[in-house]
Amino acid sequence: MRAVVTITVSLMAFSVLLLSGREFVRTHGSNIEIIYKDLTSVDEIRTTELDCDAVKPVVYRSVVSLEGLGTEERKEAFVKIVLPSILIAVNEIKRERRELLRIEDKLSKGIALKDGELSLLSGLSEKYRTDNIKELLSRLNTHPPSIILAQAALESGWGSSRFFEEGNNIFGTWTFGNSPGIKAVKSEARLSRYDSTLEAVEDYLFNINVGWAYKDFREKRTDTSRSLQLIKYLDNYSILREEYVRRLNNIIRSTDLEIYDTCRIDPAFIH
Repeated sequence: MRAVVTITVSLMAFSVLLLSGREFVRTHGSNIEIIYKDLTSVDEIRTTELDCDAVKPVVYRSVVSLEGLGTEERKEAFVKIVLPSILIAVNEIKRERRELLRIEDKLSKGIALKDGELSLLSGLSEKYRTDNIKELLSRLNTHPPSIILAQAALESGWGSSRFFEEGNNIFGTWTFGNSPGIKAVKSEARLSRYDSTLEAVEDYLFNINVGWAYKDFREKRTDTSRSLQLIKYLDNYSILREEYVRRLNNIIRSTDLEIYDTCRIDPAFIH
């Protein structure tokens, strides 16, 4: 049996459980314990089981290319790698949104906010770049995993792109400024490098939630959670525009990605 060492880091009960040289568990946000791992071989992910009703919150700090797998195997392996990070990130946004809704309710009733609530509201307003609570609620929101998986699949070639393998870049996100990133071939363009699959998903969701190009998408998702309706408003994500939406539609339909919209993190890891 491997030794387990617990290290208390902050008043928020942030902890690290060292399981081995390449795996550890860490509390995320306020209620999820995440298993951080390095993916060292394709066989490792092929033999991993995925239970939609109890998805283990495994986040990969490094991945391997899935290019060598057959089409169906590659798709299955890709979902196993990315879905847990999607569910973790979505869970965190939903948790913060519930707290924001409680704050909105208190404000509507003229009830004074506590210091912690004021601090949370201030932090969220700064992060999501708006002082308007209605707009903040529109930005602090999520959309179905099937859409996120479809975009991830399209942008990374189902985990076969160089940027996926070298920098956990799942969504083809570019980087600017002083960040070195990963240089594209025959171009000066650079793509973002992430420390984990979760960091990539969080950055993608943040960009969707604050970017001017996705305002219509954010407004529409307050009315519906139907993937095939929502993707029509993601045409600004790519220069392909309508063709990009058509490809997302095809991926969601042909791969039956909507079955993952009801998946949830294993309750044993939520506290």
